[in-house]
Amino acid sequence: MRAVEDDRTLGIKVMKLSRLLRLRFDRRARALGLTRAQWQTIACVRRQPGATQRQVAELLEVGEVTVGRSIDKLVEAGWVERRAAPADRRAHRLWLTAAIEPLIGELTRIGEAEEAAALAGLGAAERAALHAMLDRIAANLDGDAVEGPACGPEDQDSGAR
Repeated sequence: MRAVEDDRTLGIKVMKLSRLLRLRFDRRARALGLTRAQWQTIACVRRQPGATQRQVAELLEVGEVTVGRSIDKLVEAGWVERRAAPADRRAHRLWLTAAIEPLIGELTRIGEAEEAAALAGLGAAERAALHAMLDRIAANLDGDAVEGPACGPEDQDSGAR
């Protein structure tokens, strides 16, 4: 059996690209005092307002305790609030507060800058073609997906937007 050249497979290329984007974003978000877990949680709650801690954990593919620690810190900072779920008193829904808006603006700027860096040298037509191809690949695979869309960095086109 012949060894597969890792850099030639789509999965490996996408994984490497995702990792590079995430590491670059991490470095810049760290300057704002955020960990990866925190900015991913913020992005997830922004995309899924009113999600429960369990839903956020599932979407981020981490344990409830892990995401709970991030949520605790975000609540303590005044950026996220927990509200009792009307249908289930044991569950709490998560919402971003108005205090997070300046931080969202910074995260959005970071995401836009990183996307610009990643796409440097590509013209408008190439960028449009790339996005169309990625959308088509995602649609091809979406029918086989076990879970709904993620809200981590791989789902972001620019930061926490």
